[in-house]
Amino acid sequence: MQSDCDKIDVDEKKVDVLLADGTGFKRRPDKNKGKDNQGKLKVAIGIKNDGTVVPIGSWSGQSWAEIGTEIREKVGHCDPIGTLLLSDGELGISEGLAHLIKAEQRCHWHQVKDLRFTIWQDKAPLQERKLMQEHLADILRIELPKEEYEQVKEEDKSAIAESVLSAKKELDELICNLAEKGYNHAAQYVRSAKEKLFTYVDLWLKCGIFSPRASSLIERMMREIARRLKRMAFGWSEKGAAKMARIIIKRFTSAAEWEKYWEERIRITGNVKLVLEGIYAK
Repeated sequence: MQSDCDKIDVDEKKVDVLLADGTGFKRRPDKNKGKDNQGKLKVAIGIKNDGTVVPIGSWSGQSWAEIGTEIREKVGHCDPIGTLLLSDGELGISEGLAHLIKAEQRCHWHQVKDLRFTIWQDKAPLQERKLMQEHLADILRIELPKEEYEQVKEEDKSAIAESVLSAKKELDELICNLAEKGYNHAAQYVRSAKEKLFTYVDLWLKCGIFSPRASSLIERMMREIARRLKRMAFGWSEKGAAKMARIIIKRFTSAAEWEKYWEERIRITGNVKLVLEGIYAK
């Protein structure tokens, strides 16, 4: 706990995409403080335009609003630290980190997956739930050209812009269809996300910047964090869980920086070499 190997410097980090997510863990309960064993870990990482992944931090026992304020204080300037916030749409993430970015993109994978739960709340039959999910996935399927932005013809860019308008009209029709059938939870779910589902296309059309539309990168990292916190140990303190998560984040996103830290820490200079010549059994 006293090691500083988990230290993450965010004072000068600016990213194109900011990703945020959370997961539960079994924390150490404290009856005196009114804490049960249901802990919540929150994580943020960034992606630069060249594809480099950078760590931002991990927290436990803090709201997203408190986390956003902390990141802002560490950065030390009023400009956004990122162009795009990519998340699963959790309300606290959107509100707490909004001042750190210019726009928000809802994760398409979560959008389709979670529609099934909201329409289940509306007591829709299984087959209808699947059909609505498939329809939403089809609406969201807008592919961007793989070639360089400057090489894409203007008429092709115009066609993509038209595709977005068409998709938004289809979303409006889907919302009306859901509402007419009495699936109000599902209708509101799609309605609240509508304006944040094609931000990645708008960003590409305006700036030529490619950004992901699914949070698979942070999901993979969260699985590794969950494996360490949930399957290999339990009864974490808030501070201990956040520290372990920062270690995993640092190793996941900055392997070279992690190795450099330990080389300096244990003073590896390369002056000593050990050669294994053989193993002898008695």
